Amino acid sequence: MLSQDFVSDIFDDLTTGYKLNPIIGCAIRFFLRNPYESTLIVDKDGCVQYMERASERFLGLEPGEAKGVHVSKLIPDSALPLALKTGTPIVGRIFEVKGAKRIGAVYPLKVRGEIVGALGKIIFQNLVDVERINNEIQILKKEVQHFKQKELREYSSVYTFDNILGKSQAIKEAVENAKNISHLDIDVMIVGESGTGKELFAHSIHSAAGFNTPFVKINCPAIPFELAESELFGYEKGAFTGALPLGKAGYFETANNGIAFLDEISTLPLSIQAKLLRVLEQREIKRLGSTKAKTINFRVVSATNIDLKNLLNEGRFRQDLYYRVAKAIIYIPPLRDRREDIPIYVDYFLKKIFYAFKMEPKAISDKVMEIFYAYGWPGNVRELINVLEQTIIHASTDKVINVDHLPSDISMRPQETRHAKTPINIYSMKEKITEEEKDLITSALRQTKGNKRKAAILLAMSRSTFYEKMKRYNIHPESYK
Repeated sequence: MLSQDFVSDIFDDLTTGYKLNPIIGCAIRFFLRNPYESTLIVDKDGCVQYMERASERFLGLEPGEAKGVHVSKLIPDSALPLALKTGTPIVGRIFEVKGAKRIGAVYPLKVRGEIVGALGKIIFQNLVDVERINNEIQILKKEVQHFKQKELREYSSVYTFDNILGKSQAIKEAVENAKNISHLDIDVMIVGESGTGKELFAHSIHSAAGFNTPFVKINCPAIPFELAESELFGYEKGAFTGALPLGKAGYFETANNGIAFLDEISTLPLSIQAKLLRVLEQREIKRLGSTKAKTINFRVVSATNIDLKNLLNEGRFRQDLYYRVAKAIIYIPPLRDRREDIPIYVDYFLKKIFYAFKMEPKAISDKVMEIFYAYGWPGNVRELINVLEQTIIHASTDKVINVDHLPSDISMRPQETRHAKTPINIYSMKEKITEEEKDLITSALRQTKGNKRKAAILLAMSRSTFYEKMKRYNIHPESYK
């Protein structure tokens, strides 16, 4: 049997006499004398030719005592005889040695295709190590899954078209338009006043197009000017002081194969607008500090609460980018143009607020609803939610929500309108709504000098709805030129 000293002598001779690389000689010596693994070599008859000292001690043998002994007498459950018979390696097999579970591997040794012996190794000293490593792998898998789910939640849409409330013709037209656009691979611009639900529409478009793609929201006004390029396009390691060691993917790269939602796109600096245009045209992105371009493909859904064409005339928004991102436009009408939706919103959000505040539901008086109908809602649905929250706090001890519970700027507003001198019960709510709509349309036409298209944009109203209302109220735009 090969002794430990003999093995060392052999590799010393190989290293010096045959000019073997010292590193290779050291590695081979470690392979046979590795204290963390057991090594066993048998001849073609299955008789032991080499067993390292740790295995001898484990089996209760004196040094060299295993020499010439058939392996099955020492390790009855050994797979070495099977490897000699079949010539096939067996890896990862669990077997028993002296009542202890082991995991090992056996390999046939061949010379010119003929089996001359076999080598066996106990890969782990016992199964406790296997279980420990397996537990560590499972923990790592759970952590990876956790971060994947976190990223999925962070870059996914949470609303669908079913979440868009309203029965008015104006909101129905906007939703139908958005549904038709959602299945087209084109960039979309959503136009609407603050608080009308532009982000809700963006989420719904993504959900309709496919939940399994990223939805990356980019709040343009919140991006610091000096960090805009690195945030949008990403950066390589060492690109600037304070950069992450591994670099970072930008918003556009993260949105690859999905949607990048540019909220308030009008606030993007002109320098970033130029780079965004190149990305959309070339479908390539280059991280800050990198010379290599990466091919990407994402869809832009942008939102704005102002008429970007005014910015075009002022030179604050690129014309070529405008026509690139506004291939399809969705107009979301303000709440004042669809007052018939107010009861739906009041009912829906009151239930949510009562639940959030852990309060019993309360009735709402007709007088409060009259005020809600008459009010202009410059902050739209977002303002309505805020007013309801304030009102419920004030009405916490009462069973009915009445005018006294409303914020003062809302409850006093009807008396400040042009109808304040007229008792409120003379006109029906429908007549008041009609008068309000007529005033808004004529005011918009007056501001745009009779331009119907611009007036519709100013009111964030679809053209078809705007034209229908002009016809209904017998309004002639020529009178305002």
